[in-house]
Amino acid sequence: MPRWGAAALAVLCLLLPASRAEAGDVHVACVQGQLVALGHEPGPVDGLNGPRTREALRAYVDTLDAARRGVLDALPAFNARSSVGWCREIGLSAPVARAVMPSSTPPQVFIGPDVHPEIADHVMTAFLEAEEFLYRRYGVQVASQVRIIVATNADAWQRLVKEAGTMELQAWADVRARARRDCETEFGLGASASRDGLSFCGTTLALRTPALGELYRMVLSVTMTHEVVHNAQRELSYDKVPRWTNDPDGVRPRMGPAWMVEGSAQVIEQAFMEEKYGRFVPGLHAMRTLAAGSDLTLRQIRLAQEVRESEAYDVSAYAVAMLVERYGEETLFRFWHVVGETDNWFTAFEQVYGMTVQEFEGLYTTLRDDRMAQREFLADRDMNGDQILAHRPLTEAELGQ
Repeated sequence: MPRWGAAALAVLCLLLPASRAEAGDVHVACVQGQLVALGHEPGPVDGLNGPRTREALRAYVDTLDAARRGVLDALPAFNARSSVGWCREIGLSAPVARAVMPSSTPPQVFIGPDVHPEIADHVMTAFLEAEEFLYRRYGVQVASQVRIIVATNADAWQRLVKEAGTMELQAWADVRARARRDCETEFGLGASASRDGLSFCGTTLALRTPALGELYRMVLSVTMTHEVVHNAQRELSYDKVPRWTNDPDGVRPRMGPAWMVEGSAQVIEQAFMEEKYGRFVPGLHAMRTLAAGSDLTLRQIRLAQEVRESEAYDVSAYAVAMLVERYGEETLFRFWHVVGETDNWFTAFEQVYGMTVQEFEGLYTTLRDDRMAQREFLADRDMNGDQILAHRPLTEAELGQ
């Protein structure tokens, strides 16, 4: 994990003022700074991807062993969009390169006027807990820096958005709609992740009932973990460059099916909650019961391109929990790695899970409604002798085993 200490400051000071890439991309500048720190000559650290930068990068790659080189060869060709991945992977190779990553600098935190000091003080703790958990449990470390907005009402939230400079490509009407959605929830706390920031809003952050301080800090930590997962998903799928698509406000669906995006964050936040607080986390049976209370399908959620209602969260969480139980937790982030490598989450899903998105979406209804099918899917074998494995007839090879 990067630590914001003397080593990082020493390298950053070495690179200043050249590393102020106001006219270029911050992650291109990161790679240029890393190359300088590693003894190569990419030219000015200006965030502009020129021939000297590419030549220095090729020279650096040529110095690596086969295993490390293979990691970089799997990345998309170096450009402004993919530079966040190059910045991250080069940073993982050496402490001196890691210190140059934007994430080696603490997040910028913007606190609204009515947020209770106790909650405000906990924001950075919650972020560090989430970051450490993702690295330790899943090996996930991001290169990008985020800005965190914390407010108790929509007006304060919108002022902080302007101050922080986040969501600048979105229409202001859409920003106001997000403010209402996050700040005026019945639960007293809403949260979301944008391309360049995390935001938390609601009356609970004012801590008007001091006796509930411990509970609200716990809720903030769990919610923070959920949103930090989304930040990692965005980075791994290269959704950190504002205009890499013709519709910058429509980038979110490119990260993957909405049910996969949200369901993964839910499953991971549950793992965090169970590990840190030891609180009861619903098992598959309980999750299946919740999902069975809705006729909503994964395909409907994918086509809607968002998850907002509680039943959509229930369906998404159960679907992803089934994938985790069958294929392992490590696939949660491997999927987004492959999304970034292929720029196609249909392809990525099939590579990681061995079936198409549409096949799993069709299978979901069977798993939800048929307990034996669920058991066979998890065990990957015909358990009742009907020569049907969860949703399909056994192949001749399987019958002969």
